[in-house]
Amino acid sequence: MLFLNILLFFWTHPFYVSVTTIDQSRDKQSLEISSRIFFDDLEVALKTEFGKNVDLKNAAQNTANSELIKKYFENNFLIKVNGKPVKADYLGFSIEGEAAWCYLELKNTANINKLEIANSILYKSFKEQINIFHVNINGKKKSSKLHNPDALAKFEF
Repeated sequence: MLFLNILLFFWTHPFYVSVTTIDQSRDKQSLEISSRIFFDDLEVALKTEFGKNVDLKNAAQNTANSELIKKYFENNFLIKVNGKPVKADYLGFSIEGEAAWCYLELKNTANINKLEIANSILYKSFKEQINIFHVNINGKKKSSKLHNPDALAKFEF
């Protein structure tokens, strides 16, 4: 009975979460970024942002979907390295099970002392959204969690 109550709780009270991992490359010249987001939540967010129905599992729409995701991240995921805004290069996305994996890269990012991330992914669509970060810079691992509407995570190394 307890299992049924727990299952019912999660079924009636969905959770909205993304997990972003930022790893410094081995040569320490770039940051590799991957964000895991429930693909159906990302579809809702893309529709909210751009007014278009999106089917991320439809391989025939990958090019158009990729362009929308790129624009979405440009609008909702901003990074500063050592106090200076930097542009992340969008590399693409993939679907694995219920998750959309979105990949970005920051080039020429040696000597990182401070990293600031403004992340409002899914905030316009889900007021309960939580965005989690795992960052590995200069061999130091740090994590942070943001609850909508808080959108700024800061890390110092």
